Amino acid sequence: MLKGFSFTFIALLSSIANAAQPLSKEAGWGGSLSLNVGYTQKQSQLDTDSENTVTNNLDNNGKSSGSAIVYPLGRIQYTFDSLNTQLFLGNSKDQVAVAQFQYELGLVHRFADNTKLTIAAFPKLALFSEAWEDPFVEGSARQKTDKHVGGGRVAIENVLGSPLTLKYSLASSSIDDEKSGQSQLGSLAEQKLLQRDSLYQRFEVETMLPLAKGWLVKPNLQYTHRNADGDANSFGLYKAQLTLLMFKDRHTLVTTIHAGFSKYQELNPIFDNKQDAKQAGIFSLYSYKKPFNWERWSWTVMAGYNKEDSDIKFYDNSSFIISTGVVFEY
Repeated sequence: MLKGFSFTFIALLSSIANAAQPLSKEAGWGGSLSLNVGYTQKQSQLDTDSENTVTNNLDNNGKSSGSAIVYPLGRIQYTFDSLNTQLFLGNSKDQVAVAQFQYELGLVHRFADNTKLTIAAFPKLALFSEAWEDPFVEGSARQKTDKHVGGGRVAIENVLGSPLTLKYSLASSSIDDEKSGQSQLGSLAEQKLLQRDSLYQRFEVETMLPLAKGWLVKPNLQYTHRNADGDANSFGLYKAQLTLLMFKDRHTLVTTIHAGFSKYQELNPIFDNKQDAKQAGIFSLYSYKKPFNWERWSWTVMAGYNKEDSDIKFYDNSSFIISTGVVFEY
């Protein structure tokens, strides 16, 4: 028992020590660039692909649609001479590993006690985000409008040199032409309940524990609050997440599973029910360094699946993605 405890304690210290390494091997400019190709499939009434332009009734969760995808990921960073402060623009590895691909502008600083602070913001753009003006139109074409999402996050990792991490995120979302419910509801008060402009806040706490040499597990608990202009869209989301990390020679594998449930504030006036839902998903990222012994290159594969079951069938949704790509670090 003491031997097992000693191994666990030493492995834990080792994992903290690895986390306490400088932010970069050398000062100055650096970063990475990757190009990925793959396939994605989605089923959701809120997805604005052409397959779902017309819905004949609201008692279904839309048609399934799939498509090939090509997308870049990248990051440029500047590390100061101390190797403990870094400015960056682009994607963060820890965010990509859990399927969060937003482009950020941020600052990372490691303190003397090995606490690492990250502050990042992402702009409110609508380049890749659309919504239906009124998702509840039946029997005729629904019209698209732009959706804008922006915000920021703060992460405090290895708090006071421990394996504890605290995170806070804030984001706002707005719809250009909000017409939710106008095709179904004559009451302005009921239409107001469906307004989608929102402020999101997320609180997270996580830690990292060793399993064996080269294997770590990272449990995470989250609470997300959505304060929407329409109370029928306001909710609290409770989620548990578990990430398994494997490092062996050139191989890295990061797999995250999650499950949660959401509780909504008010009844949806169209369905006379709350949109309470359960969700679950998995996302995995595999990386192989130096394929064909190419320095600075890596080969990656990513795959993920998410499913949400709502008390209102209209809001049931699922998504699947698989992609592969190459990464060049400079």
